[in-house]
Amino acid sequence: MTRPMPALPVLTVQGGWIREFVNAPGPCVALGLVEEYGQSYACLALRPPEVIPPEVTAGGFSFGHAVLGTATYEVVQFSFHFYGFATYHVLVNPNNPIVQAVLANMVGSGDYFFFALSPEGSVTAFRSDIEQDLLTGLTDNQPRIERSTTTAAQYRSALAQFAEEPVPSGVLLDWVCSDGICYLDLTSDRVTLTPTS
Repeated sequence: MTRPMPALPVLTVQGGWIREFVNAPGPCVALGLVEEYGQSYACLALRPPEVIPPEVTAGGFSFGHAVLGTATYEVVQFSFHFYGFATYHVLVNPNNPIVQAVLANMVGSGDYFFFALSPEGSVTAFRSDIEQDLLTGLTDNQPRIERSTTTAAQYRSALAQFAEEPVPSGVLLDWVCSDGICYLDLTSDRVTLTPTS
């Protein structure tokens, strides 16, 4: 992922999802879906602890992902490295139906959106310009993700271990909006995000 979207189209998200995300204690990350021209895409939304300066967002960021765990459980790590500024991480439980649906969409389409919401409420939107091979790790692990039986206790344990020493070094953010499967329904409670430039 390299650059903010030059001309942002009208995007639609699920209202309950965006409201919970905006009102959740930050800093945090949420996974969901966004609609563009009638097509649904995976969406990762980030509320960092500080304002990311426009000159930093103009340079884009590096998106990383990994499947961590043991032979008995796994968690998915996402990392967002804003060049010369900060790295943010989130760990999600792949045994969660929202995570499974969002990752299946991401792997299936090879495309996704990313929103960075500043503490003062401005939003920077990015659209992936990735090549499919950059999703190889998720694609290769998709069968394991789909079969995941990671429990809440195993997820909390992995989260605690990662928090002690994030790799790469960075800020671990809370995962929010994880319980509302209705948030994947873009046919009701639709909220339109209209570009301002």
